[in-house]
Amino acid sequence: MNELSKLMKKMGIQRKYIFLLLLRSPFDALRAWMLANLMKAVFLCLEACDGGRLWVVCITYGLICALLFFYNGTVWSFYAAFSAKVEAGLQRILLRRLMSLPLKQVDGRFGAEWITRLNSDVQAVNMMMSGPLNLPHAVVSVINTMLSSFLMLGSSRLLFVVAWVFIIPHLFLNYGVVLKYAPKWKKKAQRAVAESTAAIKPLVTEAESILLYDAGELMMEKYQESSRRLMKLNLGMQMRNALSSAVLRLFGCGGFFAMLAVGYTLILKGRMPLAEVMYCLQVRLSILTGMFMLFSSINNIKANSVCAQRANDALEKEGDYEG
Repeated sequence: MNELSKLMKKMGIQRKYIFLLLLRSPFDALRAWMLANLMKAVFLCLEACDGGRLWVVCITYGLICALLFFYNGTVWSFYAAFSAKVEAGLQRILLRRLMSLPLKQVDGRFGAEWITRLNSDVQAVNMMMSGPLNLPHAVVSVINTMLSSFLMLGSSRLLFVVAWVFIIPHLFLNYGVVLKYAPKWKKKAQRAVAESTAAIKPLVTEAESILLYDAGELMMEKYQESSRRLMKLNLGMQMRNALSSAVLRLFGCGGFFAMLAVGYTLILKGRMPLAEVMYCLQVRLSILTGMFMLFSSINNIKANSVCAQRANDALEKEGDYEG
């Protein structure tokens, strides 16, 4: 996050970006509140056998849902325009910086590394700022999880405790399995991409010389080796992400059945109506959705922060950073 903050300051977009985040942040929290209250109102109408009131509830919440999605679509349209400008501006800044460097410093690196910084790193930074399951969704998921937790706590402290008993273990497992290693694996993957690009470039630009010295097989072996290394790194990251998702769903199903059992007991004892139990189950779903979104976003942010650091490294010396 520090690297991204430095980069946004250099580009002069920090205030505008924070403003867009604030515009986007209430959507999921309001949607969670709406769905939970809709579930509660529907079951109250069903218990009272009140069809007329049920129609009113459905139409009212349908209009609220349409307004929320219209608001969300409008905000994301601003995000799309902002995202395109950021990507073009960052590429322009990095290219300007590259052109201002001494030739000796430019030749001291692989040409493929500069290509990676101008393309892959810029795209990763832009994805981190505006893409799905990155920083915008991380902010949204935190607000959504906090609001949903307060809603459940106000409805039933017992069900609140049961829900979080199954969520907290996944927090520690996700950190130990994925988050702790994500930046290191992403950095290795970026290096492997640069090496793979550097290995294949001579096959195109120096094809005649390679044929003359009969070095085609040697060059292909070098390219295949770098490609296999990149494949293994990406496979390792995907395996860790898959394990994290599997554990989340395991605890999610366990928490659901536990809440059903506790809720059934409360209904039998007359301590809570069915509508209130369904309300808590819907709120729990919002908490799980927010936590799943947060885990995925943090994983992607930590991985993409490596690219933000590389972009900052290219701009760390004095120069003109205005896009």
